[in-house]
Amino acid sequence: MGSTSPPAIPVADDCKPPKKRTTWCSDQQSVQSHGGISALPDDILIKILSLMTIREAALTDCLSTRWRHLWKKVKNVILDKHNFGMQTIANPNIHENSDLLNSEATEFVHKVNRVLHHHSGNGIEKFEVKFPLSSTHASDLDRWIAFAAASSAEKIFISLHDKHDIGAPQQSEPYKFPLKEFADMRDYCWLRVLFLSMCSLETVPTNLSGFSHLESLSLNCVSIVDEVFLNIASSCHALRELWLKKCNQLIHVRISNSQLVAMEVNGCKSLISINVHAKKLEEFSYMGHKVDIEYECAPVLSELNVHFVKRNECPLDCIGTLPALQTLTMQFPSRLQESHVLHHNGRFTGLKEMVLCLMKSWGKSIISVVYLLKAAPLVETLTLEVYDNIRPLRPLNIIWPEDFTAEALHTIRIGGFSGEPELVDLLFFLLGRSPVLKTLLVYTQRRRYQGYNRWQRYRWTPEDMKRRYYARGVAFTLLAPKVPPTVKLTIS
Repeated sequence: MGSTSPPAIPVADDCKPPKKRTTWCSDQQSVQSHGGISALPDDILIKILSLMTIREAALTDCLSTRWRHLWKKVKNVILDKHNFGMQTIANPNIHENSDLLNSEATEFVHKVNRVLHHHSGNGIEKFEVKFPLSSTHASDLDRWIAFAAASSAEKIFISLHDKHDIGAPQQSEPYKFPLKEFADMRDYCWLRVLFLSMCSLETVPTNLSGFSHLESLSLNCVSIVDEVFLNIASSCHALRELWLKKCNQLIHVRISNSQLVAMEVNGCKSLISINVHAKKLEEFSYMGHKVDIEYECAPVLSELNVHFVKRNECPLDCIGTLPALQTLTMQFPSRLQESHVLHHNGRFTGLKEMVLCLMKSWGKSIISVVYLLKAAPLVETLTLEVYDNIRPLRPLNIIWPEDFTAEALHTIRIGGFSGEPELVDLLFFLLGRSPVLKTLLVYTQRRRYQGYNRWQRYRWTPEDMKRRYYARGVAFTLLAPKVPPTVKLTIS
């Protein structure tokens, strides 16, 4: 691209702003321009306008000649239903409301074209389009992306879905994101963040120089194959964060990047293997079915999240040898057997924090938690997130290991507690074997890992309130009397 000026966005005659009539207010423009907020410098006024929706900012052009063109220089161009004052369809069923949805899409495209036709296209910090569009609107979307690229936008967010259809199959071909707009851009493209959702990436240009400064890349429900991903990743020399979610055409993901710090792969159904070569990688997270994960080079990886979702798959098999590992989060769809823990002994010697998500009742297998702690003698914080239902308290007769002491353990947190007998027995045992324990937190509220280091609480239901009421009763009557005065107990 030889020119840096944004492409012209065609606009129909009926989209152009109407000529303003002379009113008493317009006669007072000279007065307004000399006092109040109008006396502030342009850059400050533009920052203020950038905090508004694009529709609200555009309305200020009728205040006075001083304001007439300021909104055209706003730094954040956010284009969605809310910012245009468009109403959301109550029942977004594509079969029942296809005509209405098409009409709404036409209206949205019309409004976006009008805004971009009048915007100066200079100094854009954030450019965002959030609306369920597809390849049907490719010509308009191409112009919008070209506008954002030529405007040297620092952050580009393209979300071509509605919150109701993010998991549903698309009814038409996904939009092909035009990577060519970021080729041969030399030094004037400063794209730092790129988020794409519900589109596809195909042909990669030879010189994708527009991605050379990219620090964060998020692909959500994006159609992309291994070779295309590898070519794109090789052009992102400054990449620090990489997020791949529901990219179901990926099979073998390989990433080699000297600047990468954080990476997450979530719900990619066809994935078989992941190979990571990133000497600065500090955080890695995987959620989905069992895959082969090879940490070819990850010497400073300190935080690892492995969440398996299929029965009889054990996240311990994806840990590897990570000398700098300090925080480990694992989700177990099935019970963990003691023998499996012993097989991985010696891999957790530097671990400081352990989070275990138990999707099913463990019964006597809860003893495996103790063997995990035994394999990680420096663990200071233990968290258990459990998802069981109310079960009657009964003796389990678990034979706990005699040669165990949690020398460094000072905090235990139980989330989603339902009064499980094995958890009660485990806590009794740890209370007697943790000499420096200071805090015991027992929460009945459940939460689930959502990716991107976020946890989401379960919604309230009458049945869940009964479960929580019962669990608090168990905690107060059985646990509380056994907690020594040196340990602070919280039950919620």
